[in-house]
Amino acid sequence: MWRFLLVLACLPLWAQNPVVELNNLYREYYEFSLREFPENATSAGRTEYNGRWTDHSPAAVERRRTAYRGFLERARRYAPAALPVSERLNQRLFADLLERELSDLDLGSYYMTASHYGGVVRSVPAAFDAAPSRTVKDFEDRIARLETAPQLIGGMIAAAQEGLKRKLQMPRRSVELAARIYAAQAEPDVARAPLLKAFREMPVSIPEAVRAQLRTRAENAYQVSYLPAWRKLAAYLRDTYAPATRSSDGMSGNYNGAELYQVMIRRHTTTKLSAREIHEIGLREVDRLQKAMAEIRRSSGFTGTAEEFDAKVLNAPGLRFRGEAEILTHGRDISKQIDPQLPKLFRKLPRMPYGVEAIPAAVARTMAPHYRAPALDGSRAGYFYLRTVDPESQSRCCMASLILHEAVPGHHLQVALAREMENVPDFRRMAGYTAYSEGWGLYAESLGDELGVYGSPLERYGRYQTEIMRAARLVVDTGVHALGWTREQMIAAMQPAKGGWMNDDFIASEVDRYIAMPGQALAYKIGGLRIEALRRKAERTLGARFDTREFHDVVLRNGALPLDILEEEVNNWLAAKGR
Repeated sequence: MWRFLLVLACLPLWAQNPVVELNNLYREYYEFSLREFPENATSAGRTEYNGRWTDHSPAAVERRRTAYRGFLERARRYAPAALPVSERLNQRLFADLLERELSDLDLGSYYMTASHYGGVVRSVPAAFDAAPSRTVKDFEDRIARLETAPQLIGGMIAAAQEGLKRKLQMPRRSVELAARIYAAQAEPDVARAPLLKAFREMPVSIPEAVRAQLRTRAENAYQVSYLPAWRKLAAYLRDTYAPATRSSDGMSGNYNGAELYQVMIRRHTTTKLSAREIHEIGLREVDRLQKAMAEIRRSSGFTGTAEEFDAKVLNAPGLRFRGEAEILTHGRDISKQIDPQLPKLFRKLPRMPYGVEAIPAAVARTMAPHYRAPALDGSRAGYFYLRTVDPESQSRCCMASLILHEAVPGHHLQVALAREMENVPDFRRMAGYTAYSEGWGLYAESLGDELGVYGSPLERYGRYQTEIMRAARLVVDTGVHALGWTREQMIAAMQPAKGGWMNDDFIASEVDRYIAMPGQALAYKIGGLRIEALRRKAERTLGARFDTREFHDVVLRNGALPLDILEEEVNNWLAAKGR
């Protein structure tokens, strides 16, 4: 009896244990986040929300705002000094996450919904691609998502209308592009529809009669619900939103635009840099990289211009691809050359594998090469999606740096290690700081020499060509959103990056991306420069004691971090090494 009374007496103390309280809070937030954003749950490998879409309506946005404020208030109840040292980073990152959610809520919810690079242009095809297709329940979830397309689009339109009221207006060009993309996504009939591909390839473990029934239901939902909803959104954007929104490309043309752009800079770079400072960094980096590329041209005996080198050398017939299959094979070959070299530079490698695939046909011409993370539970591998359209216009010279960035040791190695972290809350495994993740991807490109990937001057030249694109982004993004540049000025400033697979069409689509997503393109170079600077500092401080594998372990072991916290972690490591 006395033991029972002792347990009861201790319950209030246990309930007030800060570590227990905070970890319960982290779990509560994570589950709330998955319920609110079912597409993210699908990406994480959670299947219980696979029959639902995110509610984009203003009422849902305000519900999230209230919830985030509540989570933040509860997280701040405990002073960091009252927590064990091992728990302080969790609390700090959680508070930072919620502050960013609140700061960005209107921009993400009422601004990006009408974007050709945001909204559901990408999230819907990605969700169908990431969802499992093994059981009857999996296919019923897909049907449910097709059937609820009208509700999804209704929320999108309501959010876009609210954005107009709040003067959070997308540039007209991006809206018109979005309208065309949605219309194109509504063109395929049931026999060719990418969203119905899984129903055309159903596993034989499901009885044929059940397969036929599911297929019929899916085709009906596609025709009755999905297609009309997508056409409705395309018409709304074309006929209602586009005429009402701003004709200027930059954020400076928006209400309170300068302040909004600074919010986006902070969001994507996790720094306090101003637009002007970033613009100047970009100009210096473009100049540095142009000189490095000129030196390679000179050392190879070429006496012409950069444009002539691109035309005569990089795009010579022997360096161009002859088909999409050849691009995929080349990319996969490079990735498998890199894999066995990784232990030279990394103590810990992820257990989760990755694949290299073509960007889905539905978005092949509007989407850049990109990485999709593995499921949190290990049920789905990571994938690098390679651009394979117009193979004859692409050069082999830039592929190595692209694989290094998007696959290993870039995004896949970093993201998979983060998702495999132990003894941390799930929100940290799924954390995304663009400057860290894209900065790491750019830094990974610089490891090509140490990994033996850049075997020729042309491959090194290709590396500089992809890096100069990231440097030019600093110039054009700040140019259009802070300095009043036109789209034509942006395209002109991107010309140093032209070459290899980055042709005129690609540069134009990239410029439209920067117009639609203010600040996002700044993250790559700002993050990469910071990680490179931390490595140089560690090399200077430790001298002969510097161990590349140990440095990489310090940078990667906590998952994605804001750049200032990453710098603290490296400085703490250096101080400990000094002691």
